[in-house]
Amino acid sequence: MKNKLLLVFSLLVFCSSAALAQEKRTIEGTVTDAEGIPLPAVNVLVKGSNVGTSTDAEGHYEISVSGDVTLIFSMMGFEDKELNTEGKDRIDVVLYEETIGLDEVTVVGYSEVETQHLASSVADVDMENIQTRSIAKLEEAFSGTLPGVTLMQGSNLPGSVPGTISIRGISTLQNASPLVIVDGMEQSLTDIDPNQIKDITVLKDAASAAMYGSRGANGVIIIETKRGTADRFMVDVHSWGAIDDPINLPSFVNSANYMRLNNEARSMQGQSELFTQQEIAQAEGGEYTNTDWLNTVMERKAYSHNTSASISGGGGVGTFNLMLGYLEENGLNLYEGTQKFSARFNTNINIADQFELMADFYAHRLQVDRLLSNTDGHGLYRMAWEMKPTQQIFYDSELDDHYKLHNNQNPLASIYHGGAWNALHDRSTINLRPRYYINDKLHLAGNVSYMVNKSADKYTRDTFKFFDGDGEPVDVWQNAVGSSQGVSRSQITARALVNYETNLRKEKDKIYLIAGSEIMNNTYTDYREISKSSFFGKVNYSFDNRYLLEGTARADGSSKFAPGNRWGFFPSGAFAWNIHNEDFMSGLTDSGLLNQLKVRLSYGIIGNENVDPYLWQEVVNAWGWTMRVPNPDFTWEKQKQKNIGVDLATLNNRLDISFEAYNKHSYDLIYSNFPVPPLTGSYYLTSSVNIGEVENKGWEVSANWSDEIGDFSYDVGGMLFNNENKVLKAGYAKSDTLIFTDDPDKIWYRGISIDNYYGYESDGYFQNQQEVESTEAKLPNTMPGDIRYVDQNGDGVINDKDKVNLGDPFPHFNYSVNIDLNYKRWDFSVIGQGVGKRTGRLNGLEGYPVKMDGSTNSLGAPRQYYMNNRWTPDNPDARFPRVWTGSTPNAELSDVWLSDASFFRIKNIEVGYSIPTIGNSIRDVRIYLNAQDAFTFTSWEGLEPERNGGNGNYPRMSSYSIGIQASIY
Repeated sequence: MKNKLLLVFSLLVFCSSAALAQEKRTIEGTVTDAEGIPLPAVNVLVKGSNVGTSTDAEGHYEISVSGDVTLIFSMMGFEDKELNTEGKDRIDVVLYEETIGLDEVTVVGYSEVETQHLASSVADVDMENIQTRSIAKLEEAFSGTLPGVTLMQGSNLPGSVPGTISIRGISTLQNASPLVIVDGMEQSLTDIDPNQIKDITVLKDAASAAMYGSRGANGVIIIETKRGTADRFMVDVHSWGAIDDPINLPSFVNSANYMRLNNEARSMQGQSELFTQQEIAQAEGGEYTNTDWLNTVMERKAYSHNTSASISGGGGVGTFNLMLGYLEENGLNLYEGTQKFSARFNTNINIADQFELMADFYAHRLQVDRLLSNTDGHGLYRMAWEMKPTQQIFYDSELDDHYKLHNNQNPLASIYHGGAWNALHDRSTINLRPRYYINDKLHLAGNVSYMVNKSADKYTRDTFKFFDGDGEPVDVWQNAVGSSQGVSRSQITARALVNYETNLRKEKDKIYLIAGSEIMNNTYTDYREISKSSFFGKVNYSFDNRYLLEGTARADGSSKFAPGNRWGFFPSGAFAWNIHNEDFMSGLTDSGLLNQLKVRLSYGIIGNENVDPYLWQEVVNAWGWTMRVPNPDFTWEKQKQKNIGVDLATLNNRLDISFEAYNKHSYDLIYSNFPVPPLTGSYYLTSSVNIGEVENKGWEVSANWSDEIGDFSYDVGGMLFNNENKVLKAGYAKSDTLIFTDDPDKIWYRGISIDNYYGYESDGYFQNQQEVESTEAKLPNTMPGDIRYVDQNGDGVINDKDKVNLGDPFPHFNYSVNIDLNYKRWDFSVIGQGVGKRTGRLNGLEGYPVKMDGSTNSLGAPRQYYMNNRWTPDNPDARFPRVWTGSTPNAELSDVWLSDASFFRIKNIEVGYSIPTIGNSIRDVRIYLNAQDAFTFTSWEGLEPERNGGNGNYPRMSSYSIGIQASIY
């Protein structure tokens, strides 16, 4: 029996070997380009295996295969081609160069669509201009690069977000940041190294963003990171170092002028003067303390450095790309700075012909080092602004570190003895995207991703004693040690998709279909939990490449809303007409005069649930008092969007022009702290409600001209866009007024902007005491030199009823220009960005002569600009009111403290030189010099036109860098 089994097994092995031997055969052929020229060194790989070969000098190849397989033909600079060997012994292949034009594809809503078949409003960021610059944070790439997209960058603080990106205005009381999708999963822009990105697509209207439903109301930014290629092993390196320099520091008055102004204020207020004329003379002669506190705490030039590298390659079985990044940003003193480490591993695994798995792994760590007195990065500068030039840093003493305290603070002592604070922010993600191709037209796709965010901080301070001028102890900064764990968040997302794409009517038409479902769960270590589920579908149809239709439907359910109100339905549609493909336009298109003329229309509804969970529920404090009234009707914030666009390409694609106009109508706005009449025992009672309507409408126009003249090529482009924001309904009725109890300078009523300046209109200054006494309508404590406010209703009293709308802080008439020049190995580029109209507020020490702290109102020193433009009896028509200390009616919001914050900024200047090869392996070497925010032209009376005034912030910086890029293969 044993011998019989052995015989049967031997026969089976023999038959299998014979069958395999019979199936094994040789495939041969030639690979050429579009002009029939043979291509050497083309990779020929059997998909799903490591079996491969390459073409010889004549473009010829031979490869042995078993059975029917798919061959992948690939070469740098050419589009990959996949062909099946079924029934073939010879396969000749033509590879086409990679081109960027109407046939390119755009990533939109979990799928790719040929750009020429898009009917909605989609914009792509020019990654070449981004990745050749020294950008530390990805948000900076959105300044002046896309119409309708704004970034107001107020700070260059290491480890912080440089500003908030806004897409077509703000229309919510909640977080208005756009949704960011990285490789199919939600992430943060700040985490992403610009060198790791392949494409950035911005979805601006409802028709394009509707596939993201509840998360797309503020626009969507889709990012695809780089993946490996199957043609060769490659190493890419990009490294740069930069010196940062403050753009505009405050110029505070010196000791002599501070003494004069202090005496002037006290004299006007009927108080005794603090400084003698002898002391003022000593200060004038340099014999008195004259401390520049801001210069004291800025001990060095800020320096930053970034190095990123990627190692990529692959074969027929798959590809990989390992991307590593390190970013170091140092602050303006010797201790503060940040370090960011990131690692991303992207891989594509081909399993036979039908199954593909994209697996992505990402880890990110941000280490922040700051002073204990400066954990937010701005506190040290606020402290320095509050100090007076007449105050000493040290006593004149032989004691070591004999610091002099003022209001129990000394900024320099805080640096060296105030303690250190350190924080770690970690993020890790796993992203799996399997695809199963049923055939060339239909495939199933999935997405399972997991993300966890963790943070922790610690602080330490050694005991330090302070002594007075006689050496007697006056204060002790005691030893302090502590740590805390931040609230961790884990997010898991699961998505299932069906994609169908095919040509119809003998390839005259094309249809794209996608349908799917998604669930997402966010869990926090403070026991919060958020769950969402969605069902969606979308169709794109191109009829004869002339008429384009898009339709999207999405239903979202969110646990953030009250039971019975958790689901929302958000449909959208778009239509476009490719006029250039009409027969009657053939004369223009054949001549090259017209290359593209497309008209687009879209309409859609999108929801917004970007709020905290549990807002609809009742909150009761420890004494049993109701603090928040439950609202069983609490539901989605919604937005209707309309869009019309025209795209024109002419003169053999040398001139591109695009125009868009839109209207965004938001309603059922979520107000999470709406005040309601208090119940018994409650001193403050709120509820979360859906209230009010807001409209954003605007237009965008952009143009670009490109051409080549011999070895010289150039691109010149520009854009101009504007957005107008208006409240349509502040409450439940159009006549309602909504008063914000937490912000007395803000109010809503029909026709006003959502972030309005609501204050007093001025009518000059009171010139003398007689004028003050004869004026009935004035605020308490009014003196000569104070602002005269207009009594709007004529009732003889100045109060809230006399406040009016003074404007809004939003940037209007945003514009940019860009120039790219290339001559042989040299390249030169300039980006200029500006705002044609913006009203800024001069509050805090950027405007007032003292810090209005609500108590003494006597800290700090005036800016020299204020001193030169203040009211005095000899300067009755001054820009600013009199100098003061203590209480004053002048610090109320009025048009006096508003100023023109329009500006034009040279955002980027860069010159580079490229070396094609160094030796046998080092290629595409480029060395460049870069300057960012080097020149600013503005009439703004504060420090930084992209932010309002204040009492001290980390300075806005210009950056000067040198960098190098190279590839090894």
